[in-house]
Amino acid sequence: MKKIIEYFDEEAVRHDNYFMRKLGMTEFYDEIEYQINQCCPIKNLLVIGCGTGLEIERIKFPCNVTAVDISPVMIQQLMRKKYYQGVKVTPVCASILDYDLGKEKYDVVITCYTLHHFNEQQKFDIITKVFCCLKKKGVFINGDSTAHNIYDELERIKDAEQIYKQENMPFASLHIDVPLTKEKEISILELVGFSSIAIEKEWSETTLYKCVK
Repeated sequence: MKKIIEYFDEEAVRHDNYFMRKLGMTEFYDEIEYQINQCCPIKNLLVIGCGTGLEIERIKFPCNVTAVDISPVMIQQLMRKKYYQGVKVTPVCASILDYDLGKEKYDVVITCYTLHHFNEQQKFDIITKVFCCLKKKGVFINGDSTAHNIYDELERIKDAEQIYKQENMPFASLHIDVPLTKEKEISILELVGFSSIAIEKEWSETTLYKCVK
């Protein structure tokens, strides 16, 4: 088990090729682009777990983008790219658990394949910060891995907790996937307070949620 920063630092150089070619994620990011365009006009946008900026490449209008990722090498790869004219990217290298998102700053928050590294309480805390940082009627777009059923969810959590206990490390500090079921994801979003929660699209192991504050 590698530390999560080390894993993504090593992953950064091959990240785009792995996601787009080997995993065939073009359809997923086409849908992300569609959802972004449905939210226009957008002035300020936040991407959590931005990686190399695959989501930001899909923005085709001027706006301010805050891009947060725990991996400094991912941030380096992100800033080497050229984005649509007028897209101003501000990189932030930080853990989303620690970073202050502020209050009512963003029109849209996006996160893709990021939150499945956190346990239920951590995810609740992160999504609460997302809710607070969104403007009124702001939109949270979350595409993430999904557990097939409650037994799959509980088994993964149990295994992860055992590893973290053995290693004496805090949860989410290692690269371990602990996806939740759709039902659990929606219950967290409802508890946080989103007024509208919709599943926009589903794939075999991925669900795309669109939530309005």
